[in-house]
Amino acid sequence: MQLNKLYEHGKNGPDTFDCAGLVWFVYNEICNLNLYSGGFGLSTTTKIMTCSCGSITLYDETDLQKDLTIVRGGDILFFHRQSMNDSEPRKDNKYPGHCGIYLGNNNFIHCSRPKGKVIVSNFLKNAYWQEVLVASKDVFTSDLVYQKVKK
Repeated sequence: MQLNKLYEHGKNGPDTFDCAGLVWFVYNEICNLNLYSGGFGLSTTTKIMTCSCGSITLYDETDLQKDLTIVRGGDILFFHRQSMNDSEPRKDNKYPGHCGIYLGNNNFIHCSRPKGKVIVSNFLKNAYWQEVLVASKDVFTSDLVYQKVKK
């Protein structure tokens, strides 16, 4: 398990991570799947989002309540980009700047820059995460990832 490993921008493990680095590491280690290949964009988060593996569900501002019933454990979640000093989601920017892996029961694992480490967060306890959710990606190996990440 990678919980409490330290945050370091641009790192993809095994000792330090940023958010996309953690997602890449988990899928690469468990499924031998490189989520950076085949993607495009300026950030590794965008590369994972646009990677040809799996299918993406995009949410927009009309989705008042994000339907997490369609999200399975092991799916990748993407969140609005915002600056470190933003206290509210920036609705004008829909590009993902953060990502994590859904664990089920409204929990997801991610590497948090403000917390400085890999943590588990809950949508119900912190509605902020549901508000800034922009997309989810159902990667075809998500059941395998879910079983491994939960251990």
